[in-house]
Amino acid sequence: MKELLTPEKIKHNFLNRDLNKEKAAELLISLIEDSDNTKTRVNSIKTLEMIGFRTKKIFNTLENYLISDQDANLRAAAAEYIILNFLEEGITPLNWVIQHDNSPLVLKVFDNFTSKFDKGKFDVILEKLHSRNKEFASNLGITPKESRFFLDLEALFAEDKGNYELNPESYKNFQNLADFKGSEPWLIINNKHVESLNFNYYKWKFVKDNLDLVNSLSKLIDLDFYIYSLRKYSYNYINISSIPESIGTLAYLEKLNLRRNGIEKIPYSIKKLTRLKELDLSYNNLEGIPKVIQTLKSLEKLNIKRNKIRGVPDSLKTYLNSLETFYF
Repeated sequence: MKELLTPEKIKHNFLNRDLNKEKAAELLISLIEDSDNTKTRVNSIKTLEMIGFRTKKIFNTLENYLISDQDANLRAAAAEYIILNFLEEGITPLNWVIQHDNSPLVLKVFDNFTSKFDKGKFDVILEKLHSRNKEFASNLGITPKESRFFLDLEALFAEDKGNYELNPESYKNFQNLADFKGSEPWLIINNKHVESLNFNYYKWKFVKDNLDLVNSLSKLIDLDFYIYSLRKYSYNYINISSIPESIGTLAYLEKLNLRRNGIEKIPYSIKKLTRLKELDLSYNNLEGIPKVIQTLKSLEKLNIKRNKIRGVPDSLKTYLNSLETFYF
């Protein structure tokens, strides 16, 4: 029977009142401790939070995994639970994690709940968090505000790797790699602000996974064709359905290329990119032209071809016709 136990079944039985809080919590803790499946363990923590049962034993269990578990997905789930439910008891382990944990999945949790640390007794946590963010931004060569987007990208790269660590140094490679010899690099930073971003999840992930090949890749005449060919014959490549909302922090962005990502929706925060002049959303999975695009008053060029878009809404025709270039 134990093999058939899942957090979903425990949740179902709890909601149907076949299990009380104590028994449900006991079963969930057993899954966290005994299961070899990371997804099961993480879902067990989330279900534990849903049933609202908080005891010293639960705190001690999660504190142990927050500090010592090898899988960052589990540490991130434990960090979120402790921040939301045991903040005062968790000051010491949370301080330790901020200083020593290098997983973007874990650090992103702290970044998501910054408002929880606004009381005097949590100033130390907030100070250390700001210090880590400044260090990350400094290594990237940009402002701390804009670095939030790259922390979110790091979390994307870490999702399928339990032991992935923050690697800001790798982003220097994207400032030296271009799709075609002599064309603009994938990332342009000036005066600590991102001005141009050519982001493709597969290509960036390929480079991060193969840093020893960077010198060779930089010599290719058509890098885009080379990496895309690898993806074409790969059986395990991953697309992303959306771009992090934090892209809105890149307020100085003038060129944004997001082609071939499998994107199904565009973050509403894109409206904050008031300096954006060129936007390439081609070869994605958009089913309609995002209405938020019409808020981009500086936009001159839009490429949205090869999506699942069937037509141009009447409400967008005037705006789109005013652009210098519109590919549909």
